[in-house]
Amino acid sequence: MARVNVTEKVRKVLELTWDDELPVEPVDIARYLLITKGGEKRNISMVGRSNIQFSGQARFDKDKGRYFCEYNTTEPSYRQRFTQAHELGHVVLGHVRNGASPKRDTSFAVSSNDQDEIDANQFAAELLMPEEYVRTAVKQEFNLNKLANLFDVSTTAMHYRLKNLRLL
Repeated sequence: MARVNVTEKVRKVLELTWDDELPVEPVDIARYLLITKGGEKRNISMVGRSNIQFSGQARFDKDKGRYFCEYNTTEPSYRQRFTQAHELGHVVLGHVRNGASPKRDTSFAVSSNDQDEIDANQFAAELLMPEEYVRTAVKQEFNLNKLANLFDVSTTAMHYRLKNLRLL
């Protein structure tokens, strides 16, 4: 199976759904996306839950014919947003399959050998912090806290994004 170009997928999603306003809102992005599988168009629902013991999960509900991206509402808002984008990434990148176990995030581990998790993290980072906007913002303000606030992400997420863009 050929590897998906995560960056190209993110660019296409942003092109189709984003209003160019910061911060990028994963819930709004999901609302405007339709995933086509086998000739069927499937919606994506973002669902916040306070009664789950993990950060999030992505699953397909065959009976409802739609994807669900669930996230933990007891976590800080920036973490919820990253989880929303991460779970959306699992759906867009084709990791969620009918009949398969949900893609579930149970830890905050930075390192993982699971390529799906690596790709979903990349998708989330690129969706929430689009490269062109990060590069422009860095030219105007190179304070990590202010940049994280602008993109409504954690300072850790902002740090890794800057590092991956070779701006640190």
